[in-house]
Formats: sequence, C-alpha cells, structure tokens
Amino acid sequence: MQEESTKNIPPWAHRIDEYGKRRWRREKPWNKRRGEYIGNLIFNLIFLWIVNKIPDWNPGFIRENYNVVLWILNVNILIQIGGNALMLLIDHPVIRYLSRIIMEAAGFLTLIVLFYIFPFDFSKFHGLFWLDWFIPIVLIIGMVISALKVFTNLWKLIFWR
Repeated sequence: MQEESTKNIPPWAHRIDEYGKRRWRREKPWNKRRGEYIGNLIFNLIFLWIVNKIPDWNPGFIRENYNVVLWILNVNILIQIGGNALMLLIDHPVIRYLSRIIMEAAGFLTLIVLFYIFPFDFSKFHGLFWLDWFIPIVLIIGMVISALKVFTNLWKLIFWR
C-alpha cells in the first residue's frame, strides 16, 4: 500500500530526508585550509603594519583617541597571527577549534572596545557623515556574529568525534 502512494513522487523526492547530510560533518581538505591559514597570516601581517602606520599618516577621520584602541588592535592581530600559525603547524581538530574560539573571542572584545571608544569622526567630510552612525551598527552586527562563532566552535569542540 505504501508503494502505491509513493509511485507518483519523482525520484529526487525519495532522497529528500538525506539532503545535506553528506556535507554536514565534512570539513575542507587540509590543502584548502592550509591556503586559508597562509592567506590569513599574510593579511594580518599587512594589516598590523597599516594599523600602526595610521597615526603617522594623520588622516582627518581619525580622532586623537585612536592610540587608546591601538593596543587592543595590535593584541587582536597578534592573536590572529598566532592562531593561524598554530593551526598551520598542527592540524588537529581540537587545536583548530580551540584556536578559533580564542581568535573569535579576541575579535569580539576588540569590537566591543571599538564600539565604546569610537576613534572615528566622519562629520568633517562632506557626504560621509552617515558613516558615524553606520559603523557602530556594523560593529554590533560583528559582535553578534563573533559571539555566534564562539558558541559554534565550542559546540564543535565538545561534540567532535
């Protein structure tokens, strides 16, 4: 009787319960992750140089309180560099998830500091005043995403097989 009720269903609908299960637990292969780690290392080294050179360039949108947040930006970038280097050297899921938890938590704290000590002022620039309210919204969205990524990696760490 069950076969009669399902004979008009297309073949792909018979496998609908299995949709997405093949990729749910599968991670990227090591060679793709290795490329991401190397790319992140290069980007963070360049970003570290840029962040520390901004006071020398003296752009008009940076307030004098930029030096207050410079230390946490440097610490965050160094944590990102260290975490990516560790994951590049040791490819073990426990190390990978712990590194990602620490890196995302550092990013979360950096976004909180940037939100409360807002070192930007775009009101002097004609037509860019909207960035003074848009950037805090982006920082809040980034905090939510970072918090979710911390909990996601914690979940993966706890239930890793």
